[in-house]
Amino acid sequence: MNDYFCVLPFFGYEYKPGGTHCCLLPKDYNIDSIRNSILAKERSSYCNACWSLEDHGLVSDRKLKNNAFDFYTDKDIRYVEDDVRQGKYKTTMIKTIISNTCNSTCVTCNSSASSAWAPLEIKLKITPNRPISMTQEQIDKILDFKELLSLNLMGGEPLYEKLNFYILEKLLEHGNDKCFIQITTNGSVSLTSYHKDLLRKFKNVNFNLSIDGVGKVFEYLRFPLKWDNLLENLAFFKTLTENVSVSYTISNLNVLYHIETIDWFKKNNLNYHFNPVINPSHFRPSALPVTVKEEIFKKYGRTKELEFLIGAQHTDQDDIDFAIMLDTIGKQDAVKDISYSDYMPELTNLFSIFHQI
Repeated sequence: MNDYFCVLPFFGYEYKPGGTHCCLLPKDYNIDSIRNSILAKERSSYCNACWSLEDHGLVSDRKLKNNAFDFYTDKDIRYVEDDVRQGKYKTTMIKTIISNTCNSTCVTCNSSASSAWAPLEIKLKITPNRPISMTQEQIDKILDFKELLSLNLMGGEPLYEKLNFYILEKLLEHGNDKCFIQITTNGSVSLTSYHKDLLRKFKNVNFNLSIDGVGKVFEYLRFPLKWDNLLENLAFFKTLTENVSVSYTISNLNVLYHIETIDWFKKNNLNYHFNPVINPSHFRPSALPVTVKEEIFKKYGRTKELEFLIGAQHTDQDDIDFAIMLDTIGKQDAVKDISYSDYMPELTNLFSIFHQI
């Protein structure tokens, strides 16, 4: 058994600006080097994002994708590796970002991933990124509708993008209703009857909801989305499939609420995969003053997850990034005409000695 094997460098690709075999890889990664390391049963330094999680006893994207591929193909991952060693592999696990059209201005995001951020960036005197948009012709060129094994539709907000439904229609035209469809969504869009019926025709569908907190915490981090709308859509998604999960982004703004958030996922039978913010660095979970970290540990204890997120040796850079974060959300709140103190009073109290609200 190769404990270093990962299907993504061999079977996966993400069609987005720049393109990548895995969103967790650094921009300068070398795919041949990664493949060689895997087959030599070695850790590739390019894959540290997953190794770091696994070293702390947490589930990595590598393990999730290996398990998923095993399930899709009904083939033990050991035999998948045997095929790879014989050169029997091709791109069948795809993520697509058809456009960055989105209705949310998430705190840690920007106009490269959300069109809704563009007018706010103009107010902040930041030049917005150019809109992202693929054409139908480009889609037809990159997707093998008949052979596609799994497809993750991302955005922006993928349920706003009409071409994503074009892709689903083409899969059905090619008789590929067994393709695993994952839709990474913020849960805010109400689907039409036609789109609901279209989704029902697929054998395997997963709605992967972007939820970073409960109630008002969610509403601040993913402004201007509303928690009640998400709950309504969550209930609907569960009528379509039992496979509803969560992509949980953790920053220094919601790590205080981490245990409460996880408890809500468990209460609602939602599997989750968490993604600690790396960039922008000033939103890292560990970019907090020592006193705030101590208060978080005092509240919850030193769980393995909190130890991983904020328990590393404190550095001066943590304090520098924390100050940048406070300045950043102050400016964001001004152009959004909101205040984080109205959404996260407990966090406000912890931050109050560092920043006048």
